[in-house]
Amino acid sequence: MRIEAITQRKIVVELSAEDLDTLDITYDALDYASADTRRVIWVILDRVRETTGCDIDPSGQLLIDAMPRPTGGCILFFTIRGACAEPLRPDPTPTGVLRKQEQLAFEFPDIDALLDCSRAYARGLRDEEGRLFTCGELFSLGGRFRLLVCPAREPAALKRFFSEYAHPCGEAFACDQTREHWRPMGEKQVFERLGGQCGELPKQRARQFFAPGNVYVNAEC
Repeated sequence: MRIEAITQRKIVVELSAEDLDTLDITYDALDYASADTRRVIWVILDRVRETTGCDIDPSGQLLIDAMPRPTGGCILFFTIRGACAEPLRPDPTPTGVLRKQEQLAFEFPDIDALLDCSRAYARGLRDEEGRLFTCGELFSLGGRFRLLVCPAREPAALKRFFSEYAHPCGEAFACDQTREHWRPMGEKQVFERLGGQCGELPKQRARQFFAPGNVYVNAEC
């Protein structure tokens, strides 16, 4: 379990598949209306208190955004609508809200927008802690490109970054439609490779890699 306090009112908790097994719950079963989910939230918030020193009352105004991790487990984004409460009370009456976020799809109009975005992401990425998303799948169709991503931080931050270069396409339906009708562009980390080595290629050469009918597979950069 990895806990990060972005601010006093925003906390990110990353749970691995093993963490969910230990908590005896699955991502699909997460539902704030169920007693099992409330039990899990209680355990997690108790760990948050131990780690950050902030006692969050789960019976107060609490918003939880849940996002599945591509490698298993999930990420929970806690937004506290009120201040940190007094020490947790036993058997609270939960009034929080848990929303499940799906993988997001962003569409780039051309190769220039894709390369500009990948370079900007690479410049801002210093280490694993700074990642906005945990996995990126790149697809192409008729000179356009779509990137499917799973946020590693608050979804709003991810949307703000990509909005400068791409158009949001939606969530579950858009991702399924892309996988069915668009052409995958090699490895899943190709977007980040573009921002590193391949992002420095002249755009004319980059266009050759991504030309319709061409397949990008670990090209030498």
